[in-house]
This record gives sequence, structure tokens and C-alpha cells, in this order.
Amino acid sequence: MIRRSEEFTTGTTIKTDVVVVGAGPIGIATALELAKSGVQVALIESGLERTDQAAQDLSTFDSRQDDYFHTRSDLALRRALGGASALWGGRCVAYDRIDFEDRPLTAQSPWPISYEDVEPYLQRACDWAQCGRALFNARDVPEIAQQDMVAGLSDGSVRTSDLERWALPTRFGREYRTALKEARSLSLWTGLTCTEIVTDDSGGAVDHLVIKSLDGREGKVVATDYVIATGGIEATRLLLASDRHHPAGLGNAGGHLGRWYMTHVEGRFARVKFNTDRVIHQHERDDDGVYVRRRFTLDPQIQHDLNMPNVAVWLVNPPISDPAHGSGILSAVYLTLISPVGRLLLAEAIRETHTRIDGPPRIKAHLRNVVRDLLPSIWFAVSFSYARLIRKGRKAPGFFVKSPENRYMLHYHGEQLPHWESRIELTEERDALGMRKVRTHLHFSDADYDYAFKAVELIDTHLRDNGAGNVEWLTDDARSSIRTFMHGWAGFHQSGTTRMSAHADGGVVDRDLQVHGVRGLYVASTSVLPTSSQANPTLMGIALGVRLADHLSGARSARGARDSQTA
Repeated sequence: MIRRSEEFTTGTTIKTDVVVVGAGPIGIATALELAKSGVQVALIESGLERTDQAAQDLSTFDSRQDDYFHTRSDLALRRALGGASALWGGRCVAYDRIDFEDRPLTAQSPWPISYEDVEPYLQRACDWAQCGRALFNARDVPEIAQQDMVAGLSDGSVRTSDLERWALPTRFGREYRTALKEARSLSLWTGLTCTEIVTDDSGGAVDHLVIKSLDGREGKVVATDYVIATGGIEATRLLLASDRHHPAGLGNAGGHLGRWYMTHVEGRFARVKFNTDRVIHQHERDDDGVYVRRRFTLDPQIQHDLNMPNVAVWLVNPPISDPAHGSGILSAVYLTLISPVGRLLLAEAIRETHTRIDGPPRIKAHLRNVVRDLLPSIWFAVSFSYARLIRKGRKAPGFFVKSPENRYMLHYHGEQLPHWESRIELTEERDALGMRKVRTHLHFSDADYDYAFKAVELIDTHLRDNGAGNVEWLTDDARSSIRTFMHGWAGFHQSGTTRMSAHADGGVVDRDLQVHGVRGLYVASTSVLPTSSQANPTLMGIALGVRLADHLSGARSARGARDSQTA
């Protein structure tokens, strides 16, 4: 059942077994999994079924936000049914086994669970994201297992067989609206914002949630279990702001709430020159029609031996905004993306990534490229438009232009090391509902930049040793190049600020995602991840949400069985 804020009157109390706050990918998957088990669920969403500016404004950062690295809130956060799934490109990647292991680099952020605790939930997470089989290495996918990314280049200290998968892309608000509407034991409330988690006087359990509509109507939610699934920044904000009986915020006994904020280290400071044109430079499709893409990754043993973070590097087109690439196809794409039509083709953050440039666009130079390359440009426009917009089923997640010189730009995407100084904090500025806003401070150390250069050096060595090619550096100062690349462009992936830990003095939630010291309060968010891996965190967040749903429904069944025995 879907209910709107107009049905909500001042003083209303919503009573349920489990309340899930936030209807993004993790919240929707968690709520529907609980509902399938017969649990009564209330799913509370601050936004509406469509984008609403008044709701979106609740997520704006403090007006004094001065974080050099962090992207704008409107590009990273979305208050609407489906949450940030309306913003993503659909890339789905699993965390690796090594991410959960004890490593000197991440000794300050140990995981309280193992890979084996999460692995059973990866396929269900893939099912929710609609990205196919939970297989993330080409050797495990029979239909592409015999092909190499680069002809004759085998895996070694550097691997080229690891995969990323792509969702449809799945917009959770659209894809699961019918399921939410028809679930018998679930009520979805839109247009209601949770502004505070109120504990009992002892602070040891949740008493109720305060919820408000944008026009000021206020009520509460009373449940047995409370799941906060509002996204990395907003989950952290809500715990910090709920300080009625916990002056430092809920789950902050160890001082970790809001700390250890991680995203990813990204940059384009090198390209690769292959010695063969037999290169898989673009997406492939498995037998299920799912798009996959190969990447350069580091073998776990070399990561241990060299004390390296987890990284992935993939091939990309040259910057489409620079007409010096000489490609009519790339220029045609650029001109399309900067036109009004461009906003209909890509999520805004991705569109801005591809089109940003210093100074005005060089439209005449791009048009000359298109004219010189007219027939291929027309053919590409027709074929890609069909694959991206018209074809039924899975849509092409992107495009790649084959290089006649076998040269391709490299995109580095690496694990950001945990840093205490990297944080989210409350400010005194308040939003329309009276909640304190946040300011971010993303911190990257010299090591974050240095490891990027070192990882690409390892790729260069692997290519040269196997006669497959070499890396060509685009700059003598990779550190400055990365810093410039990430200026205002980090923070799409939010982890660490409510991290899991074995004990309260080491983090915010326990291995089952329950907030330390607050019975019945859980956080289902990428913010619980203690390390950032090489992977986008959404798929892992969904897997942990499904795991939490099993835990909560199992605990309710166990309590019911005990009650029956004692009756």
C-alpha cells in the first residue's frame, strides 16, 4: 500500500513491527524482503514518487560548505522514491575477499564480519539490482571465459579478468513501485521525514521516531525494530541529530560517528598503448544479456606483498569535451550531451563528468570533427540511440570508440584509506523542518595519491613483461592530476561514518548492523562499511540489507516460537 502525506494528520502514531526509514535501493530491498516474510513493515520516505524540489532541499549541505573535494548535494543525494538509484549509471561491483581481511593499511578499520558472512547474499543483491549472476570474474562466466581482454595477456600480479556488471539501469522507485503497492504487510508513506530518533530515558532502546510533513504536521512511529536506510550522509546526520539522551549522537560512545568518511580515489593521468588491436575495449554481454566490463585489478597476493590498497583501472574514451581527439563520434556525443536532450540521456552527475571543461565549449571545432566523420557519426547515432533508448530490455550503459592507434585512456578507481580527519559534522544551520544541516570534510593523504601512481606502474610492468604494451604517462605529477580531477567530484560513494565494529569503542553498529548501546535500532546503509574497497558500495549495501532482513525476520520467528512454548 502506498500512502501519501496528505493522509497524515498531526498527532498520528504509525504502529508496526519494523519501520524502515528511507526508500532508496537498500531501504526498498530490505522492506520488501521483510514483507515477504510476513513482517508488518512501514517504509517512510521523505520525498515523493517524483522529484520534488522542496523535499530535495532538505538534503542541501550547509551554505558554508567549503569541502574542496565533495560534489554538490543535488548530484549525490536524491530525496524521492528510489533514492539515489535515479542518479546512478547502474554499475554493480562486489567487494572482494581481501577487503574483509586484516591488512596493515586498514588496521584502524577492521571488519567484524568475513566475506563468507556476506557471500550468500550477493546473488539476492544482484537480483534486486537486476544485474544478472553474482559472478565477477570472466573465468566464471562460460560464454566469455575463453577470451582475454588483451589477446595473449594472462592474469598474473595484475589481472584483466575481473568484471563489473551493469543494471538495466534499475530505477528502484519505478521498478518496484507495483511490488510496494501490492505487498500486503507493507505500507509505504511518502512525503514524511524522520527528524529524530527518540530513545527511552535510559537511552538503551528506541521509544519512537519523530516524523514530519513539509507543511509542519508532526507525528511519530512506534515499532519493535527501527531500520535507518537513508543513505550514507543522511543516516549519519540523523544519528548525530538524535542527541536528546545521547549528547554526542546515537552509537557514538567510541567517538566514531561521522568519522572515517570514505569515497574513492579517482583520476585519469595515464593511457595505455597496446601492441595488438585484439583488445576488448568495450562492454560485453553474457548469455543473460547483462552488460559486463573487464578491468585491470591487482592480484590479492601482490596487494599483501606490497601493502597495496584495492584498486581497479579500466579503459575509457579520451575526454569528449576536447575536440583535439579528432573523432566525429565523440564530438557528436559531446554536442548532444550539452544540448537540452543531454539531460534526458544521462544522470546529471554522469553528464557533467563528461562535459565539464574550462572555458566555453568549442562548438565549431566539434562540428568540423562531425563533418569530417559524417557517415560513421550518423551510423553511431542511430545504433547507439537504439541500444540506449529504444531496444526493449537492457539498455547499453555507455559507448566506447575503438582507437585506431590502440591507445586508450585509463581511469583509476582506488580504495580510499580510512582517515580519522575525513568526516561529516553537524552545523548550526537548519533546514525547513528544523534539522541541523551537515558539512563534509573529505580528507585524502599523500598515500592515497602515491598508491594510484604505484598501481599504474604495476600495470605498465605487467604489460611490458608480457610484450602486450606499455603505459604512457600524461603528466609527471600524478598526485596533482588526481587532486585536480577530484575537485568537487568526490562523495558519490559514501562509507565509513557509521561503521561496523565488534565493540562499541571501535565503531557505531555491530556485526548485525544494530547501533551499539541502542536496542532495536539498525543502520542499513553504505555508511556501515569499514573500508571502501575498489567497488561502488551500492551492491554490498543491498546485500547487507537483505542479510539484516533475514536476521530480523528470523529473530521474530524465534521469539514467536519461544512465546508459544511458554504460553
